[in-house]
Amino acid sequence: LSDASLLSTLTPVLKDSKNTSLSAHGVSEYERNWYYSGITDDGDHPHLLYRTGSDKYPFIQPSGRDACQSTKSLHGVHGTSLNRVWSTVGPRVSGLVKNAVKTRYSIDPARFVTHGEDGDTLGPIVIWIAVYPGSTSADTAHAVSQDILKLLKQNGVNDVEVEWHEAITEKANGRALLRV
Repeated sequence: LSDASLLSTLTPVLKDSKNTSLSAHGVSEYERNWYYSGITDDGDHPHLLYRTGSDKYPFIQPSGRDACQSTKSLHGVHGTSLNRVWSTVGPRVSGLVKNAVKTRYSIDPARFVTHGEDGDTLGPIVIWIAVYPGSTSADTAHAVSQDILKLLKQNGVNDVEVEWHEAITEKANGRALLRV
């Protein structure tokens, strides 16, 4: 085999997802598949659907012979501007998502630490929205995210991004959780 054909047999092919549509607001297939790499122990990380802040925080695909994909881990939002207003804006954010999605979803405030070749970087505060795979388009996620950012700005929060990912959510049974 020539070097070129050997390389093509070793390079994984990322197949297009049947749920991915062409959109001005969509992410690349590579970013969709690798953006949340590392946040689960078993490697079954969620797929990114849409995110605000891609201009401020670009996702750079590794290149070169020894390139490695960075990984992420979750971090809390304690003591942040979002934490101070979450009891007020959280239910309103949920209402915005519910009106647009109409299926099960989950919303979590989070921060991600990116572990890369140059060390660890703590990312921005994120409203992390999970929707059922194939239930929501990047265009819908973009529109709702703009409403969420506007709501946050009205409540004095300007340092938050919104990220949507696909996941299967389950309704928890039992008594309601205590207020945070």
